[in-house]
Order: sequence, then C-alpha cells, then structure tokens
Amino acid sequence: MLAALWHDYLFAPLLNLLIYFYNTLAYQNLGLAVVYMTIGLRVFLIPFSIIYERNAFKLEKIQEDLAVINKEFKDDPVERKQHTRELIYLNKIRPWASAVLLGIQLLALVLLYQVFVGGMTGKLTALYPSVPRPDVINTRFLGFDVGQRNVYVSAIVGLLVYWQVWRSQRRRRATLDRNDILFRYLFPLFAFGALAILPSVKTVFILTAMAFGYILHLFQPFFTRRLQAVKHTALKIQEKIVGKEGG
Repeated sequence: MLAALWHDYLFAPLLNLLIYFYNTLAYQNLGLAVVYMTIGLRVFLIPFSIIYERNAFKLEKIQEDLAVINKEFKDDPVERKQHTRELIYLNKIRPWASAVLLGIQLLALVLLYQVFVGGMTGKLTALYPSVPRPDVINTRFLGFDVGQRNVYVSAIVGLLVYWQVWRSQRRRRATLDRNDILFRYLFPLFAFGALAILPSVKTVFILTAMAFGYILHLFQPFFTRRLQAVKHTALKIQEKIVGKEGG
C-alpha cells in the first residue's frame, strides 16, 4: 500500500516532470532538466520561502532580546527555553516554514536518488502516455556526468553551505554557543561527504536551490516592509525578570 502510494503519487510524478523538461526546455540535457525541475519546485514553495525570509528578519531584530534572556537565565535552561518560546510566539515567528521548505526539498532529493540508482532505463516504464520516452538519456552537464560522483562539485556545495551558515550566525553573534560553532563546521563537512558518495545530480539540485534561495533573499526588504517598525521587547523582558526577583 505505502509502496504503491510512494510510486504513484511521488516517484512517478517527479520522473515524468523531469523527463518532460528533458524532452522540451532542456533540449535533452538531463542536468539542465534537473535545474528546471528545481526552479519549478522552488517557485511552488515561494509562499513558504517568504515566511522563512520574514522569520529571518524577525529573528535578526530580536537578537538583543535573546541576549538578555540568555544572560539572565544562563543557569536555568528551563526558564531560558520558556522565555525564548514566549518571545518567538510574541513576534509571530513560524519555525514550521523552514521545516516545510527543508522537508519537501529532502523528499525531492530522495526521489531523485531513486530515479538514478541502478540506472534510469528501467524507470522509464513509469512514464505517462503523454510523456514521450527518450531514445537516449544525456547525463553530461557543464563538463561532468550528473549520473556519476564528483568530489569537486561536492566541495563547492560544502563551501557554500559553510558561507550560508556563517552569514546566518553572524547576525546573531550575541546568542551563539558552542553547539552553533560546531554546527558551522560539521554541517558543511557532512554535506560534502554525503554528496561526494552520491551521483552529482543531487549537487546540481542543491546548487540550483541555493542559488534560487539567495536570489529570493535579495528581495527580503520587499517582503519585510511592514515589519520595519517591529520594536524590541528587551525592556519588557528585563522588567518581567526584575518583577520575579522582587517577588
């Protein structure tokens, strides 16, 4: 039952979309078809991307508040987490948007792996009648084979992931801890290692998604115009803390 649902409603639609792009816009270049498919997916996810960008803007604005909470409750992790949750709720920050973005893209990566593992020829039987079956699958793209491993392209992704994490953490220096520093180095290394042992089509997918996300980030001022007047609540937090201590 689950296998049939996976094949009919996830694997088959993605394969057909990929081959459709391969036959049309990509001029029978599988790497370019993956680029078009990734862009189409990110366009579909734009509403969640906008919420994510607004969340990032709000988080940047409340760094002072978070620093106050971390300082005042450094020895009480329960209270620290409680006040942090309250602050996030007060500023209407929706963490689920980033979870949706990441989850759907991870799902697409798993499906792409299933398309490529063991070769594509046998998978083309899942094509719909409206999608012509190509005689040859051209996997060459920008000088490399997207069906094979490529350490160099994987290294580019690792460096870009490090840059993105560093850029994100730079905005909240006051609240960084040891785990954040470890994450900055270990996550890019993990991304590099995982991609280096997989067909480089995954790398093409991730690079395209990252490029789209960066371009969308350039429009953050437009998405957050109504949030420019967001006020810090650090003073209220301090007053609340003082009130507790006085009581």
